Amino acid sequence: MNIRITVKLGVAALIVAVAGGPASSAQAPPLNRVMRQKLDHAQQILGALVTSDWEQLERHGRELVRAAQEPAWAALKAPEYIRHSQAFLRATDDLIDAAKLRNIEAAARGFVSLSMSCVSCHRYMARSRIVIAPSPYYAPDTIIATTAPLP
Repeated sequence: MNIRITVKLGVAALIVAVAGGPASSAQAPPLNRVMRQKLDHAQQILGALVTSDWEQLERHGRELVRAAQEPAWAALKAPEYIRHSQAFLRATDDLIDAAKLRNIEAAARGFVSLSMSCVSCHRYMARSRIVIAPSPYYAPDTIIATTAPLP
């Protein structure tokens, strides 16, 4: 795929993710903070990608991995959210590997994959009923994504 088309698709996916509006009011503040950090790093990655700034591309990719290691990231326990999170981490790893190899085509594909994983997850979350519910089975303020009634 042509690099320009790949980057344009990545930009479009990022815009769709951002244009979805502010994060759900059901999200806990720490999760909102992590999501904002992710967006900031994704924007920096796009800038590094179009300028072939390999160090910044790799640095912001590593920052995304660090954000995914924060406890707030794992606040959602739904299996589908976990699958989306794993896809995000695979795409981030691919992007970092491409930056290390200075492979612009692979980096662009990694960015598109990263962006699509975000858009796909946000679409899933928008279609799911989000409930913050105290439960003896979950830590306090754990966010449970469900499309079925909670027990």
